[in-house]
Amino acid sequence: MKGMLCCAFLMVYLSIQPLVTVQASVVDGNVIIDQPMHENLCALTFDDGPSAYTPQLLDMLAEYGIPATFFLLGKNAERYPALVRRIVAEGHEVGNHTYSHPNLRSIGPARKAEQLQRTDTILRGLGAKPIYIRPPYGSYDEYTVKIAEKLGASLVLWSLDSRDWKRLPDNYATLRSTRGTVYAPGTLRGVFLFHDIHARTVEDLPRIIRDLRAGGCQRFVTISDYLEGLIDPEPGLHMKRAGAPQPVVTSSTPANVLDSINLTEGAMRVYPAGTAPLPMGRASVPWQVEGTLEHSVDKPQTIDHDLHEESPSSVPVAAPAS
Repeated sequence: MKGMLCCAFLMVYLSIQPLVTVQASVVDGNVIIDQPMHENLCALTFDDGPSAYTPQLLDMLAEYGIPATFFLLGKNAERYPALVRRIVAEGHEVGNHTYSHPNLRSIGPARKAEQLQRTDTILRGLGAKPIYIRPPYGSYDEYTVKIAEKLGASLVLWSLDSRDWKRLPDNYATLRSTRGTVYAPGTLRGVFLFHDIHARTVEDLPRIIRDLRAGGCQRFVTISDYLEGLIDPEPGLHMKRAGAPQPVVTSSTPANVLDSINLTEGAMRVYPAGTAPLPMGRASVPWQVEGTLEHSVDKPQTIDHDLHEESPSSVPVAAPAS
């Protein structure tokens, strides 16, 4: 009887939602790996936030000029609404990571709908436009896809998991992909999974960027840009679009030529991947959220990481591309 009521609730919920022309898709590790592109694109994604550590992360991303994609929990977006607005205002992409991080395969249809719809409403109310959903633990089913379709969103997983919830890797460039392979030097690309609820991950961002660039990442982009395979004349770390062509300066440009170049205001020097000096991430001045940051940075998160971030058995894997 309870199951029948849940199904009935879902049918009613889906029937009253506005029709959306965008059909949901599932972007798993295979789709990400096989995405055609003419340069090594890398997308940094951060799950489970926002948190008390997110301001420091945003400070460093701003210094590097790197856009990222944040898959936010609805309950944390409610806790830190000003942080969500800041993420959006600074040009990062925001995705839906459910309201409270349940395994969507282990809850009923009605709860699936409530988890995703509630978070979608919260995020849109804070200025975000979530067109991607990342199911916790990479776990989903046909009902999840159906709800995503009604929300005009697609499911997006990852191709490289840092497993930063467990420990920080020795070298981010040698992470194993979801296919179990390690990229050869100079060929690294993909969608990387991190969590901005862990101080150690945020503090390690300078090393993350250095390792990934040394491994071959030529451009850091959002999920949308990665999937669209966008190409523009700004390689490396410089993500901001420039209106007019700017002088290009590479690591091989002679010093006397560098001195003779009259860079106009706002022009950016462009470096091949792995050659530009990187600033060390500075410590962020505590960023006050809604007046006072009432949640201590030392307060432990309640997310269960025994499965996180992702147990291979819980992740649906598509057949390899032929």
